[in-house]
Amino acid sequence: MKKTIACLLALCLILTLTACGGGKKTEVDLDALASELTASTAFTMDMGQYAMQGELAAPTYGYEAADVTNVKFYYNNGTAEEIFLAQASGEDAAASLEQLCKDRVANQQTVLASYNPDAIPRLQSAVIVRSGVYVVLVVANDSAAAKTVVDKYVK
Repeated sequence: MKKTIACLLALCLILTLTACGGGKKTEVDLDALASELTASTAFTMDMGQYAMQGELAAPTYGYEAADVTNVKFYYNNGTAEEIFLAQASGEDAAASLEQLCKDRVANQQTVLASYNPDAIPRLQSAVIVRSGVYVVLVVANDSAAAKTVVDKYVK
């Protein structure tokens, strides 16, 4: 009887410990990601000099300010290169942000097609990634290099 109770207690303990493993949340250091992206050679220009105030991202992308808790935004109008890194307030807000990033890229392609056709390949290869509450959009001259940097931070 003692062995049976001991086995049942051990089994309960094991099940309790394994049940906690699935709730791991990914944390992304947006400052470090922004720093590494702006220092990378993925862009035609030094993106660090194109830092925009975070408040400008909301009207640019069309989200409610309450949907984002942290944002980094860099934009070069001449090359259409940009970096948008956001931590959303929740999973639903992140899904919405991801769609807004896709919409932004599609809109930029339409707008720039007539007067800046050199930007179109950059937009077509834009890096858009969502992981948990984090959303990343990078439009770069070398999207593969930008994706390599993003993949180091966003799992």
